[in-house]
Amino acid sequence: MKKALGLFLGLIGLLIACCVFVLFVPSIGSWENPFSLLANHAQVTATNAAIDVSGMKDKVSSAIEDRKADIAAATGLDESTVDAVVDDLAIDQWEAAVLPEDAVAANTFDGSALGVDGTITTYDDPSYVTVDAYGQTATLAVPESAQAYVGYLPYVGYLG
Repeated sequence: MKKALGLFLGLIGLLIACCVFVLFVPSIGSWENPFSLLANHAQVTATNAAIDVSGMKDKVSSAIEDRKADIAAATGLDESTVDAVVDDLAIDQWEAAVLPEDAVAANTFDGSALGVDGTITTYDDPSYVTVDAYGQTATLAVPESAQAYVGYLPYVGYLG
């Protein structure tokens, strides 16, 4: 009976130690704390909901659509090429995401577009972009079709 009680208490102690380990150790090697993953997922979900509620994607799409002729004139591209680029941007597919820990910033640009001052950070991996505006920071996953155009983000400020 004493051995069974000792074994039971030992298992409870091991369970408590494991819980403390999981709660207070952010990451070990490539293993990430599940509570950190849950918090990141909740933050990304909330950010995506805020983006959807604000209508930001529609505003950006409309601004680009309204300025296609200006974009064509400024870049020297014909309007059909600009149409193809706008389609490739797939604004409706951009979503908030968790920036990988190993992401390396490539460039940071300060500017203003659509009346909003902000900063855009691009990374060696073109599938992520971070935007700082309105005192908030959001990392966005860039759709594959738009990744070729990430290098042109500094010119967004010229759209007014």
